Amino acid sequence: MSYIGASQLIVLLLTLLTVTVLTRLLTPEDFGIVSIGMIFMVLFNNIQDFGIAPAIIQRDTRIEESISVGLFLRWMIGIVLLALIVCLSPTISAFYNNPALTLVLIVMSLNLLIQPIAFSSLVLLNRELDFSSLAVASIVQYVVITGASIGLALANFSYWSLVLGSLSGSIAYVLMLRYFNNTAFKPKIDRRLMKELMGFGMHLLITGLMAFVIFSIDQLVVGKVLGIVTLGIYFVAVRFGRTIGEQISGTVNKVLFPTMARIKGSIEHLKIGYVQSLRMISIVAVPLSLGISALSPLFVEVVLGKDWLLASVPIAILSFQGLLNALIPPAANVLVSIGKPKYMSMQATVQAAVMVVAIYPVASCYGINGVCVLTTALSLGVLVYFLVVFSKIFKSRIVEIASPMGPPMLSGVATYVVLFLLVRASPVNALALVELSLLGAAIYFASLHLSSKGRDVRDLIGLVSRSFLKRHGVR
Repeated sequence: MSYIGASQLIVLLLTLLTVTVLTRLLTPEDFGIVSIGMIFMVLFNNIQDFGIAPAIIQRDTRIEESISVGLFLRWMIGIVLLALIVCLSPTISAFYNNPALTLVLIVMSLNLLIQPIAFSSLVLLNRELDFSSLAVASIVQYVVITGASIGLALANFSYWSLVLGSLSGSIAYVLMLRYFNNTAFKPKIDRRLMKELMGFGMHLLITGLMAFVIFSIDQLVVGKVLGIVTLGIYFVAVRFGRTIGEQISGTVNKVLFPTMARIKGSIEHLKIGYVQSLRMISIVAVPLSLGISALSPLFVEVVLGKDWLLASVPIAILSFQGLLNALIPPAANVLVSIGKPKYMSMQATVQAAVMVVAIYPVASCYGINGVCVLTTALSLGVLVYFLVVFSKIFKSRIVEIASPMGPPMLSGVATYVVLFLLVRASPVNALALVELSLLGAAIYFASLHLSSKGRDVRDLIGLVSRSFLKRHGVR
């Protein structure tokens, strides 16, 4: 938890720092161009992975042979996808009426040939549970991305600063993985193993593609309907709105699944684990998400600049979605651990279908603000759906499951209302932003202390101190 939490926090800070600095150096159109490229890279990376790495990580037999076969599959799929993107890039560029996209997509797709170099290292480090090495590699990757992107932007490389910065980060990540585990494997063809790996990975691929539709189709449609410039604004809003809440839950979820798997025989313990996960995520995510939402007008003008004022309302809305998205993933860990993934597949299918049907008319009629409301409403529906599901599984009332989130939510709402009112009357400068942020933190923790009778604040301090002391070997 300490290694994962530290790396997630550093990656989050580096990501936000990069976006913040680059908003001062690049235009919304630059971000829009890169956003399209990143979306297609997410799609092709999902296809290239094909769930092969997880399939090998969970195997108990023929590990080395599986890695060799997996390496062959990754290289072959990567080469095919690279050829496909070279052929499709002019069509995509014409679809978005932006000639720059052709070369951007081709250069970004080189990542498909970079990642397989460290495939065996990634698999072995995961099998050995060497989370410290994986954390260091991830941190180095984002340090390189930050340094390269900002440096190139200062040298007037426009959108290429983001493209080449991302590519440099991938190279650094691969080199670090190879440094930590440089075991050599040669690609190998074994039809039986191929069938086994791809059979296991097919289910993960389908899930990944559903997630792609849910989390990426909005950006694709915004780029087409509202233009590349508006997409750039939406891209930045997503980074500041959704990312913080999702990173918080990411830290918990990386250790939550094995915990749930160990106690899956006891419904009562699973219930306690799930409810307490929601409570602890709420304690941390609520003040950050609602605080950013309330302060978004001041934050955008002071930190991002006046060119990004249109991102103010989307950030305010998407901050609520970031909170909801932080509370949703623990459900998946419980459902997988007790062998009931059907509830997840049903949710993902319905959510993806609604997105596909609704996103275009909403974007056409209501712009990016409407898109933000739609995606946030869907996230709220998903959270309510899982609460209903678990009320049946745990044979408990929804109120009983959700009530531990009450104190953080009430405290967050009180903080939001005060900040929302004060920000309209505050001067537009960095000092006012800092003062309101500190005031919001004070109001939240005071309210949380009163509403939970000291329990939530005490538990949060205890969690942080235990993690810190354990990490440093203090008994």
